[in-house]
Amino acid sequence: MRKFKIGVVGAGAIAQAMHIPGYVAAKNCVLTAVADPEKRCLAEVAAKGWKFEHVYSDYRKMLREVGPELDAVSVCTPNYLHKEIAVACLNAGCDLLLEKPVAITEADAKAIKAAAVRNRRRIMVSFTHRFNELNGAARAALKAGKIGKPYMARVRFAHTGPFPGWAKTDWFYNPRKAGGGAMLDMAIHAFDLLHFYLGPAAAVQGKAATLRKKIAVDDNAVALLEFGPKCLAYVEVGWTSPAGFLGVELMGDNGAIFVDYGSSKTTMIHGVQKPSGEIRQQTTVLAQGYKESPNDAEMRHFTTQLAKRGPFCVGIDDGIAALGVALGAYKSSKTGRRVTL
Repeated sequence: MRKFKIGVVGAGAIAQAMHIPGYVAAKNCVLTAVADPEKRCLAEVAAKGWKFEHVYSDYRKMLREVGPELDAVSVCTPNYLHKEIAVACLNAGCDLLLEKPVAITEADAKAIKAAAVRNRRRIMVSFTHRFNELNGAARAALKAGKIGKPYMARVRFAHTGPFPGWAKTDWFYNPRKAGGGAMLDMAIHAFDLLHFYLGPAAAVQGKAATLRKKIAVDDNAVALLEFGPKCLAYVEVGWTSPAGFLGVELMGDNGAIFVDYGSSKTTMIHGVQKPSGEIRQQTTVLAQGYKESPNDAEMRHFTTQLAKRGPFCVGIDDGIAALGVALGAYKSSKTGRRVTL
């Protein structure tokens, strides 16, 4: 079995929670190089027993010295650094696992794509919710026509915020480094998930606000998306919520699907209405619990696909599309107007 040499740029929370353990679990990957200017993050990685052959404080030095050896790199840095690091890694000949959002501007996102095309390299974007078995079961039922044509969807993702307890520094709350708040951090997942379910959005209206935290970015946001003339979707995200429904609701002409993250269950209610007015409905549990965590499933796909020639299942175009919705929602929030995508 070929062993793929792996680099990681950014050794903070998401690298420690998903990327590095995912590579360790893969039989075909070797931890070759890690780079992070934060000594604390590198120390935490070492303390957890993850041994990289080379450790750097500067990713540029990493790429100069071992870049030609690397097969793939995870980019897990603050958002504003994604473009420069991603392009540098692609120019060094590496495939990428790129954290979301792919960049903080569409121009930067397109520059990343151009570098991938120019260097004939592949990019996978880390939209973990696509690898959630509950969403997979819901999408399969939706695509099979189990609830008829969808006309309405709702997504709610919320928690108490990324810091303290998650982020290793306060960059999430820095507008220059993060590019946005809850909308760009959390709604970006919802936008991609809706594309996964319904296809590309045609327009968006949004409102981003700072309702509770004393920070310079939005801590709550809502967005209304249009999927053609016959389907709408509503997204609510927040960094101030200790409780509440988390998941997805899909409404169709013949029923509904509920993806409840809290109970780890996907349920479908479907049926027909007779001419007499009688409604016959049936409730079916489509999925319950997890055979594999979404993080593990994502990393398994990436590490398995390294050995294959085809594209990853979530590519740079998906990242650009979701970013476009997020930026459109921010624009709508500022102007009060609907934004065509």
